[in-house]
Formats: sequence, structure tokens, C-alpha cells
Amino acid sequence: MTTPVAPGFLGEIPLELPARPLVSIVIPCLNEEGYIVALLDSLAAQDYGADGIEVLVSDGGSTDRTRELVRDYDSPFARLELVDNPRRITVAGLNEGMAAARGDCWIIIGAHSKVRGDFVRESVEALKRTGAACVGGPIETIGDGTVGLAIAAAMSSPFGVGNARFRYAEEEGEVDTVPFGCYHRAVWDVVGQFDETVDGADEDSYNQRLLDAGGKIWLTPAIRSSYYPRRTFKALAKQYWEYGAAKGTLFQRGRPLQPRHFAPTAMVFGGPGLWVLGRISKKARLLLKLLAAVYIAGGMVMASRAAAKNGANPFLTFAAMATMHASYGAGFAAGWWRERQSALDI
Repeated sequence: MTTPVAPGFLGEIPLELPARPLVSIVIPCLNEEGYIVALLDSLAAQDYGADGIEVLVSDGGSTDRTRELVRDYDSPFARLELVDNPRRITVAGLNEGMAAARGDCWIIIGAHSKVRGDFVRESVEALKRTGAACVGGPIETIGDGTVGLAIAAAMSSPFGVGNARFRYAEEEGEVDTVPFGCYHRAVWDVVGQFDETVDGADEDSYNQRLLDAGGKIWLTPAIRSSYYPRRTFKALAKQYWEYGAAKGTLFQRGRPLQPRHFAPTAMVFGGPGLWVLGRISKKARLLLKLLAAVYIAGGMVMASRAAAKNGANPFLTFAAMATMHASYGAGFAAGWWRERQSALDI
């Protein structure tokens, strides 16, 4: 359940921290034996000092060696705890982890990630310096293999992800969301739990509620982390379908969204719509050809630029971008329709 908050309330209370706050790090995971140790190692190596960090690994019932690896990890942390997540979805895992957290501030980190050695210190310092309710930084997407490199390039390009500045920003400033955000404890007390009725929009949805409550989200390039994306187009399509479906659900519920959230759906339905209209209208046919040419030409230019940065294949990078757009757009429509039908059935 989400907790309603009075508009502006977070902006009216002092977001103070002790000199060296205890930092709670919540890691939702499921079958992450290939990544979890590397992430824990990167947290153990923080120049903030591992004794100032508690780690809550919220596991959804892994059937690989994830749980064993966490239990056997030689922990330097103030606390390392394996938390059960019986619902098995990310948002429930975040809630279970936060229910066990004791820190003065808290950070969400995906298990497919690792962080730079100064990540925690820079996050805490930014939280103190800016007075923001949440801070975060750009995320570097690291691909593995031919397809993985293309997906990483696509996810690092404005053409692929729109104005999601955390994918490529080089200047600090206020934003609408950040990945792996560091939140003041007061945010949890005021905004409440993650909404377990919508999986796939966890941080974005929560951050919108934070903004609605008067809080500020600040992005600074000094906070650095890395993310390992999906390795196949099928897995990428599934991921972006879920992202889109979550946003469509939120849109039907009246939650405010950014323009980038609507663009893929406009593409998915605008193209076929113009094609049908083109059976009787020459102008529609010409417009469809023009838009298709602009999308392909512009997309290839942007894909080539993004691919050049990490050595990816530009054609596969464009294919990854198109997969993200089509899957997200179709998922958005499906999520909106499902939520609309659910509301009508009540």
C-alpha cells in the first residue's frame, strides 16, 4: 500500500544527517549468482568505510547459488542480511529490505550492477550539500558480447532512452528520477512504501511521489555506477515491455508522466494507423514514408555515434533501439488497457 502525503511536506522539514550516517543498501535480487559477489565486493571496497554500511539482500527465492554466496560472504559491513521476498517481485523486495533497514539514509542498487569506490561517500556528501531528498548519478551501461554491446550502446543514447539524463548527463542539476538513488530516511517515513500493485516502475513511480511531496531529486556526475544489461533482444524486449506496461498502468491511474514515456506508444500505433489510412489517403502514405525515413536515418546516425563509443555494431545498436521503442510502446498500451478494464470491472 502507498501512503498519501501532503503536497510540499518534504520541502518543509529539515533533511539533516549525522556527521557519518549509517547507510542502508537494499539489493532486490533473484538468481544472481553471476553478479552478486562482484556487487558485494564493490560495496566492501567503498572509501566511505564498510563499517558505515549495512547491506540488505532481498531475495525472491533464488534457486541458484545466490543465497549461499550471500550467506558465506566474508562481510566487513556493519551488517549483511539476507531478507526473504516471498512475493518475488522487485517492489516487494524493496519493501522487505526497507522494513529491515536501520540507516540514516538508504540506497537501492540492482544486483546486475557494481559501483565505483567513492559511490557511497559521494552520495552522502551530495545529500548533505544539496539538501535534496534523493541524489544519484549517471549510470554506465556495460555490454557483454556482440548483442550485449549493442544493447548497452542503445541504452546510453538519447535516441534510445529519450531525456533520461542519468544515462548520459555530464552536468549536475535537478531531475525527475535517478538510478540507485540515495534517499534521506525521512523520505521513507513521509512517502511510505513502494507500490506493490505496479512492478516495473519502482524507482520512477516512487520518485514521482517524492516530488509530489515537495522533495527534490539531484543528479551529480560525481556519483558513478555501472549496470550490466540484458544479453539478448528477447530479454530486452521483455524488460521494456514490463517498463512500458508499468507506465501505462500509472498513466491510467492519473499519475503524471514525462513526454518520453509517450513517444514509443505514439510510434507503435501511429505507424500502423497511417498505413491503414494510407489505403485511401495519399497524404497519409507520404507522411508515413517521411516519418519512417526520418526514424531510420536519424536512428542510424545516433546508433552509429553510440556504437562508436563502446565498439558495438551500429546496425545491431539501431535494432536494439527499435526493440526498446516497440516493446515499451506496446507494453504501455497493454498496461493502460489492462488497468482501464480492471477499473471498469470494479
